[in-house]
Amino acid sequence: MDNKRIYFGSIKKEDIKQKKDSSISNGGDDDEENQPEFLPFSKHTKRSQEQHQKVLDEYERKKRAKQVIVPTVDNLVKLKLRELLEPIILFGEKPEHRRSRLREILIERNIIDGTPLLISNKKQQEEQEELEGSDEENFLTEGTEELKTARINISIYSLKKSQQRLLQLKEQRELELSIQKENENKKNQFEERQQKRIQKKLQLHENDNMNIDDDDNHDDDDDDDDGSNMMVKIKTEFEKDMEYTVKELKNYYSSVSQVGDDRPLSMGVFSPDGKNVAIGSWSGVSKVWSVSGEKKQILSGHSQRVSCIAYHPLSGIDGNHTKNLVNIATTSADSTCKLWPLLNNNAEDDATVNIETQPILSLEGHSDVVNRCSFHPCGRYITTSSNDKSWRLWDLESGGKCLLDQEGHSDGVMGISIQSDGSLIATGSQDGLVRIWDLRSGRPILYFQGHSKQVISVDWSPNGYQLASSSEDNTVVIWDIRKKEQSSQILAHNSIVSCVKFQKQSTQTNNNSSSHGCANYLATCSFDGKIKTWSPNTWSPLATFEGHSSKVTSIDLTNSKILSTSFDKTWKIWSNDN
Repeated sequence: MDNKRIYFGSIKKEDIKQKKDSSISNGGDDDEENQPEFLPFSKHTKRSQEQHQKVLDEYERKKRAKQVIVPTVDNLVKLKLRELLEPIILFGEKPEHRRSRLREILIERNIIDGTPLLISNKKQQEEQEELEGSDEENFLTEGTEELKTARINISIYSLKKSQQRLLQLKEQRELELSIQKENENKKNQFEERQQKRIQKKLQLHENDNMNIDDDDNHDDDDDDDDGSNMMVKIKTEFEKDMEYTVKELKNYYSSVSQVGDDRPLSMGVFSPDGKNVAIGSWSGVSKVWSVSGEKKQILSGHSQRVSCIAYHPLSGIDGNHTKNLVNIATTSADSTCKLWPLLNNNAEDDATVNIETQPILSLEGHSDVVNRCSFHPCGRYITTSSNDKSWRLWDLESGGKCLLDQEGHSDGVMGISIQSDGSLIATGSQDGLVRIWDLRSGRPILYFQGHSKQVISVDWSPNGYQLASSSEDNTVVIWDIRKKEQSSQILAHNSIVSCVKFQKQSTQTNNNSSSHGCANYLATCSFDGKIKTWSPNTWSPLATFEGHSSKVTSIDLTNSKILSTSFDKTWKIWSNDN
């Protein structure tokens, strides 16, 4: 039998060597007949192998092409071609063709990253510097002892106030739950009586032996039951307040209207006792008036327009806070905030009224327009916001020393408001953001983004967790800091919403029991010349007041009055005074 083996194609040399070794070990038979014979492939087989190899090469090429990083900037493409000693520009070559040529060169040379070495080295150096910088501690400016003392005082004050507010909210909630439970019981009892009455009437109709007189008597009894079984729902304090508020607002009218200055009026506020109003003007002069429209004091000291005016929280309501102390603060476009006393007059001597009062203190430090100011509820500190993209905290007892210069907005800071507890402060900026800061630690804790244009005014609700902001985009947004999100958006006016205010006192002046922790309504004013009020929680419109002939710049609220100032140089009080 012939032992010759025929092999088609190539075989591994190792297999042949093993065959030879085994043959030598078996006796060294070198007979040529036992040697393997190799026959060439056919042309068709070779062509198939070549095509298969081309497909594999093309696949590998595309795989490498996907991994190759080619610069998109034409200058970087030229720089890389120069590094590879290739022609930078060919005749008639466009940038996209040059980039494709670089890609082919990188694939051929098996180069994955086509970024020029100069650029890649620079990026590596920057990344190394960032890693080295991340190992370092965050840069923090050490605060002064006065700032530390202020934060301790604010913490003590805010803890007491927050405990009182939460206790009041808890009592109110428990009362509402008890009323709700009682109303549900009444509803269930009423439905049971109604069901029994219907069943009784059906039984009477099914009985064919009943007399007509008896039917009439039963009908009379049913009528009596209908009258006696009417369900009367018990109303909560909040519902009572809302009913009273809506009723009063519908009867509001312009009870007082007074020309405040020769220039447009920028802002007006009520005094804490509600007996006086302070009005700021574009002329740089501020004036104090009684609510009946009698001028009582002139505050002159600013060289440019007054942008904001605010009363000290203890002015007129605390006997220890005399008129010679700081009672009013004004901010101006002259980059200052001035603090003023009150005169001891009864508006009877015209000569005394016309004397221009000089400021007790001037707070200087901002490098641009000071837009707003707000007293801390404890009365010792005051905050200011400015177009220099910062807000500041000042200590009145230390001679108006600046304790904190806080940055954080990318544009000028407009609105500023301190929570009723005194622990949080809200700022609204021209960058469209509303930021919440913790005065006890100095940290920014929240920021809200929802306005499409600059935020002009912000105000806290007395419940402590809702914040309203008005903007140049004609809207008012309600924010909930518990949920950390937007609660509602009000399409309030047809023009810029210049001011937003919550009512923080009960409208029932004849009743000392107020709805604790719940604002009765929200008020807004706009450059469209209108003042609007809105229901809390639902934010539906309650009443609209029109009377100014130009833009309304500000509003303020007291227990039963609304104060407004305007570009028409007048201030008005809207009330239901008979």
